[in-house]
Amino acid sequence: MKPALINRRDYPELDAILWDRADDYINPEVAFHLYEERWRFVAQDRLLDNERTLIAELARTYGHGHMLVA
Repeated sequence: MKPALINRRDYPELDAILWDRADDYINPEVAFHLYEERWRFVAQDRLLDNERTLIAELARTYGHGHMLVA
């Protein structure tokens, strides 16, 4: 079963780190990897609860419970 696509507009920080992409919906695995790669650009103090939940779910699913961020 293919995972549901994520609407980037529902997650302000995800939307911000997708500066080089035009698509409105993104594959969850791609979103996870972009969160990891671009974490330094995520304003963690501005994360909404729903986005924190999304990040935790993505980390559980695609990162074995972890995000590799510096």
